[in-house]
Amino acid sequence: MHSEGRTHSRADQHGYWVAPALALVLMLFGCTAPRTMRQVLAPARAPAAVLPITATYRLEAIHSAPGPDTTQVSITMSGPVQPLVQRLSPPDRLVIDLPDTRLPPQWNQYNVPVSDVRLQMIQVTQSQLKSAQVTLASQAVQDYRITLQEAPHRITVELLGAATTVPPSAGAAPQSAPRASPVEPSSQAALAPRAHRKPLICLDPGHGGHDPGALGPTGLEEKTVVLQVAKELQQLIQQEMPQYRVVLTRDQDVFVPLAERARMANEQQAHVFISIHANSSLHREASGIETWYLSFAASARAKKIAARENMMSEQQLSTLELILRDLHETDRINQSAVLAQSTQSALAEHMAAHYPGVLPRGVEGAPFAVLHRTTMPSVLVETAFISNPQEEARLRTTQYQRALAKGILQGLRQFLQTTVVAMP
Repeated sequence: MHSEGRTHSRADQHGYWVAPALALVLMLFGCTAPRTMRQVLAPARAPAAVLPITATYRLEAIHSAPGPDTTQVSITMSGPVQPLVQRLSPPDRLVIDLPDTRLPPQWNQYNVPVSDVRLQMIQVTQSQLKSAQVTLASQAVQDYRITLQEAPHRITVELLGAATTVPPSAGAAPQSAPRASPVEPSSQAALAPRAHRKPLICLDPGHGGHDPGALGPTGLEEKTVVLQVAKELQQLIQQEMPQYRVVLTRDQDVFVPLAERARMANEQQAHVFISIHANSSLHREASGIETWYLSFAASARAKKIAARENMMSEQQLSTLELILRDLHETDRINQSAVLAQSTQSALAEHMAAHYPGVLPRGVEGAPFAVLHRTTMPSVLVETAFISNPQEEARLRTTQYQRALAKGILQGLRQFLQTTVVAMP
């Protein structure tokens, strides 16, 4: 009885501290609860500010240099930026978008002073968080050309137009004021109408600059070989077909985007466009010459080659096909096929006569981006397999390069003598 009474007495005593102890436990629980639970119980706070993403490259400098026939604008970058260029009007201006690029801290919207009859103003803006834009407000400009180079990374814009005279009293216009009156009509008349010029042949040495193209077993780069072949062909055309003009999409080791190559030919209304390349294969024994024209009914191998030359994956190539399939012109494609056959036959025959064992691989169609963007008969010539040790060794020699140029010339001459080119 006594012990039982003591037990009840302890329980009664505990009752005095149960409530305070429970309160203490709840306080401790509130301090040691998991983070997620504390966040739910805590008042809502404003989210932390998101730090802007810094662009990879930086625009470092812009300079303009007027000349008798051209004005050069040099845009120096901190890395290999691929510009997106479009010409807009009115007013006439060239808009150059520089993706993944930031301006120097002191540049927000900067107008570069210009004193040049072809160029009114250069405006630089941070158009987006990670994109800068350079706008060239131009006048009396007939055409333009863009080249890319490395060491240093530089985008060079050439504004092509007739030289005009700046009145002695005309100075550099204030940045906030419009430029002086446009060029007088007499100066505009100095621009030679294209209709009175000699017909043009556009030669396109593939790759260049940071894009070496295919590599040979001992390191020979496609971009080097095809430029030398193109220069040999240019010289031959000037000597043997003086009734034609010749222009190269690049005459030095610079990178020119595919769209820019075709644009140059289209703007000059070229009669023919020939893109010169060197082939490559995982099988080193692969060899020979083949010529391509634009076609969407391409074999699996043709699509692989087109994807490599277009610098895109085969999946991206399939998407490009769907977009462009209905846009090509039948007449131009047919004439391109004729040019391809004429070039292939003459080139293969000429090379086999001087270099036994050269394999004629024939003519085939493929969706090459550089050919699709042209408006005239266009072909892509794979002069040899640079991946083949024997053909790489031949491609190193001036004799072989000149022989390739002579073979292409023979096919080109035959095509121009027997085909009426349908111009736009």
